[in-house]
Amino acid sequence: MSLELLRNRWTYAVLVALRSGSLRPAQLLDLINEGNARNVDLVGARVLHEKTLFTTLHRMETEGLVIRKTEALANGAAPWELTSMSRGLLDAMDGIAAWARDHADHLASTVRKHRGLSQREVDTATPGSPPLSPEQDYWRGVGVALVILRLRWSFSIICQVSRGPQHPTGIAAAINGGIERNRDITGNRALSEKVLWDTLHRLVAGGLIHHQPRAGQFASTAQCSLTEPGYALLAALSPIGTWASEHEVHLAAVIRKRRSLDALSEASDARR
Repeated sequence: MSLELLRNRWTYAVLVALRSGSLRPAQLLDLINEGNARNVDLVGARVLHEKTLFTTLHRMETEGLVIRKTEALANGAAPWELTSMSRGLLDAMDGIAAWARDHADHLASTVRKHRGLSQREVDTATPGSPPLSPEQDYWRGVGVALVILRLRWSFSIICQVSRGPQHPTGIAAAINGGIERNRDITGNRALSEKVLWDTLHRLVAGGLIHHQPRAGQFASTAQCSLTEPGYALLAALSPIGTWASEHEVHLAAVIRKRRSLDALSEASDARR
C-alpha cells in the first residue's frame, strides 16, 4: 500500500520538496523543476506544469500527505506543508537510501537504459552540472530505487521470489491468487504473461532477480531466484512496512477510494 501511494509520478517529488518547510505553489513548482533538471538522466526531460501540480496537491491532501496552511497571504496563494504522517514516511526511507547508495552505479545505469539514454546523451544534457550535495544525493538515491519499485508488479514479484526459487508461471499463479483475496485493495487487475516477463526482465537487469536459462533450455522452465541485492532491498523496505502498519486503516481506505475512481474512469472511457 505504501508503494501504491507513491506510484503517482509527482508524489515523491512533492514530498521531498516540502521536507524542509512549507512552500507556496510557485516556489514548489520551481523547486521540483530544478530537481528535474539536475536529474534529467533519470527522470527524462519532464517538466511539472501548474495545473498538474495543483491536481497532485489536492489528491495528496485527500490522502493525508499534505495540508494547506490556513493563514492567507497577500497574493492569496496559501503555502503547503507535510503532515506528520508523510514526515514519518520520509523518515522510514533511510534504509532505501542506504541500499541505493550501495548499488548507485548499477541502478543509475539500469534506469538510464530503460529511459533509452546513452552516457553521451546524459553528459550532453547536463553539461558542467555542479556536484550534488549529500542531501540531494540521498534523495536521488531513494528516487532511483522507487523508479524500479513503482513498476506495478515489481514488489509483488520480489516478495514472491523471496520465498525460494520458482518458475515464472508459478510466480504469476501465486500473485494472482493473492490478488483474488485482496481485490478490494488491488482492484481487478491480474498479472498477465506479457507483463510478468517485461517486469522480470527489468528486475533481472536491475540485479534484483537471477533468471538464467541453461543452453537449450526454455526460459519458462528456468527458475527465478532473488539475488543478494534483492534480499537487501526487502530488508531496506522494512521500516516502510512498519510505517504502513501504523497507518493501515487509513491507507486501505485511500487505496480503495483510488481503485474506485480508477474503475469509474475506465468505465467512462469504455462508454466513450
